[in-house]
Amino acid sequence: MRLSDVKDWFLRLARSQRKPERRKLRTRLLLSLIPSSMIVLAATGYATYWTSSEFISIALERISRLHATTTAHAVEDYLAKYKRDLLFAARMPITPEGMARYLSDLKGIGGEIFTEFGYIPKREGQHIAFVTQGNMTIRLTPDEMREIRPSPVLLYGRIDGLKMGEVWLSRFKEVEYPFPTEENPHARFSVKVIRFVTPCQDENGDITGFLYLAIDARNIRNILSLYDSKKSPVFAFPRNPRLSRYTFFFDDEGWVIFQSESVEIPEADLNTLEFRAVKRGTLGRPGLPNAFRPADDEGRYWQIVDDARNGGKGLLRAVDDAYGRSSDRNYFLAYAPVQLVLSLGEAPVVIGGVGYVDRSVLIELAGYRHLDVMIVITVIAVLAITGVIAITARRTTHGLIELASAVAHVRDKGRWEEIRLHETGYEAETLKESINSMIATIRKQFDEIRAKDMEIESVALKEPATLAVDHHPPGVDDVFPEFIGSGPLMSQLKRDIAKAGQVDVDVLIEGETGTGKQLAAEAVHRLSRRADKPFISINCGELDENLLLDTLFGHVKGAFTDGKTDRRGAFLEANGGTLFLDEIQSASLKVQQALLRAISMRKVKPLGSDKETDVDVRLITATNFDLKTLIEQGKFREDLYYRLKVITIQTPPLREHRQNVPSLALHFLREAERMAGRSGLTLSRGALEKLVIYHWPGNIRELKHVIITAAVMVEGKIIQAEQLNLDMETADASLLVPRNGDTPLLPPDGDREPLSTGSSSSSPRDTFPPDLNRRQIAAYEFAVRNGDITSKDLLRLMDGSISKRTATYDIQDLVARGLLEKIGKGPTTRYVLARKQQES
Repeated sequence: MRLSDVKDWFLRLARSQRKPERRKLRTRLLLSLIPSSMIVLAATGYATYWTSSEFISIALERISRLHATTTAHAVEDYLAKYKRDLLFAARMPITPEGMARYLSDLKGIGGEIFTEFGYIPKREGQHIAFVTQGNMTIRLTPDEMREIRPSPVLLYGRIDGLKMGEVWLSRFKEVEYPFPTEENPHARFSVKVIRFVTPCQDENGDITGFLYLAIDARNIRNILSLYDSKKSPVFAFPRNPRLSRYTFFFDDEGWVIFQSESVEIPEADLNTLEFRAVKRGTLGRPGLPNAFRPADDEGRYWQIVDDARNGGKGLLRAVDDAYGRSSDRNYFLAYAPVQLVLSLGEAPVVIGGVGYVDRSVLIELAGYRHLDVMIVITVIAVLAITGVIAITARRTTHGLIELASAVAHVRDKGRWEEIRLHETGYEAETLKESINSMIATIRKQFDEIRAKDMEIESVALKEPATLAVDHHPPGVDDVFPEFIGSGPLMSQLKRDIAKAGQVDVDVLIEGETGTGKQLAAEAVHRLSRRADKPFISINCGELDENLLLDTLFGHVKGAFTDGKTDRRGAFLEANGGTLFLDEIQSASLKVQQALLRAISMRKVKPLGSDKETDVDVRLITATNFDLKTLIEQGKFREDLYYRLKVITIQTPPLREHRQNVPSLALHFLREAERMAGRSGLTLSRGALEKLVIYHWPGNIRELKHVIITAAVMVEGKIIQAEQLNLDMETADASLLVPRNGDTPLLPPDGDREPLSTGSSSSSPRDTFPPDLNRRQIAAYEFAVRNGDITSKDLLRLMDGSISKRTATYDIQDLVARGLLEKIGKGPTTRYVLARKQQES
């Protein structure tokens, strides 16, 4: 029964049993009056909050605009002052003494000293440069001037066309200066500066050179810091210190050069840390490692840059996603251009801009106050309504909520148990009794179905098991009669053996105990050109070192005390044929050395003989150990390993091709009958399931011994599961359930060939594969008529005479044969005709 069916049943039950006098008006009042009144109050409160927030935002916008504009004007005034100083100095005679006197006079009247002050001659003349660090100013010698990086001489290409009265302004750049002193004649320092350059002329009005000065960029940064502090000339009121507010300077290319810092640390280096923390872009450019250029997709920022380039100023409301859902994520970004008149009579040139990021919680605080007032009003408005209906509503709904929780608990547990509730009211009790009645009915039906399934399963497990006929390519079993089973692993093994038989090289067979390494070696020999020659097999693990050496290489008469006759040895006995050495890992290092020499030279020398004999032997070795591990442990020679491993064959463990367990069991059951002198033995379905899910540490050899033991000990004709001597603690029963359309490991119950040594007389229809049972034929015909089929459909066709698992096996086998295709998952799984069947 689906959950939607239960829901519909609840609704029908409620409609049929509810009388007019049981309709509760209190619930309707609780759900209508209180929400409606709160909606009206909330709408009113939101409207007033929105209005007040807009006016507060307008006020904050004006403050931000004023801050950005005044800061930009301060920077403009600062730059204009240095421009005037430079133009004034250019009117004086340009001599080292005159320039030194100018700097001294400027310092005397309290003016700021330039970081660099110099003169570049246009053609002939003396290059003059003064450098200031702290309160100390020195003149550089010509050699020292050449150590300025980058040299001011490089400016010549950009300033050559300047006219008198014009000023050229460089970009911000880091410059390294020599600053020799008596204590340190090789001292140097670097500073980020901006250079002003203007031409100089002689008495005839000819331009003789260019006068320049450089100012520390930190001085401009400190203007931004001043206007961000409480010492600002336009300071209005204290702001919340926890919020991030800062001013930054950007040039006309959009590079953010620096941002404001603490006014208490004027010597701090330039950085853009806060700005780039919330932006993506490029960090650093030549000469300014902390400069930051936002990425091209930062559209709002580039909108500001474009507007500032055109002399515009304004403000944007922006959001920083890096702040998450915090109120700090909303901020104002005010900006204003920094302009400077570089030539008299011309319009000012935009050299950059100032941006001001202002975060404020004033709107949020006002909202809290507003919310407090609205809460008080709301509480007063709804208190009367809530007081009247709250208790009644709680009593009315409590029982229904508890009942719903109990039903959900039953669903989550997956067990149909009776619901028990405390006294919760008439409505809940009525529903509870109806639900318990339904649960009792469902539980009874489940118990009956479960009992029937268990009965069917018990009978099925006692009956003889069935076996689907394996379909092999023509001739495969004729070539490899000693290998029972099919599947990818067995096919690969047979291909490897066939390939090894075609070439005359040594072979290494790797596999666990009992996986058929001896059979693989014999098959390689049988398929090789040496098939009519001797095949000698020796187990190295059964012989000690001396006996193994004697067995392999032989001895001559008198070689040792008991050596009374000659012994040819395995290599000479197998001459022209194949020598198979099993458990090669058991050979000692001495034996390995002798084997290596025999393989390399293809010569052997029996013990006590001085003569070497040529041998033509194909060597096949087998191991159930990892020889590479033994090599790492020093127990096996690496050179011998690569001599043996020309071709490698892997024999798969039985647990990796469990689908062959039924075929192997039938084969060994036939052997057991011949050994015990019995006939007609078979395995029950339960016994076959037990064989399939067992982990088989001894592989096929263990399976053979288990079958033979059971065949000898069983008194009847059917071997039951309990008569198989297996330790099932590590067995995995889930292997019996096919997954994702896989072929079942067990054949389904029914009318196929029984897993016994007796003959089977079945006459399937000519229009179907010869090994389909009657259920599969009925299922296929049903799918042809109706377009699809499910396991439930097959159960109904069989009138419930089979288990659901048997129905699933039958349909999955039709899928594996390519007659049906699986569509959907879980409860919606169905099987339709395969495309090739539809086309035919």
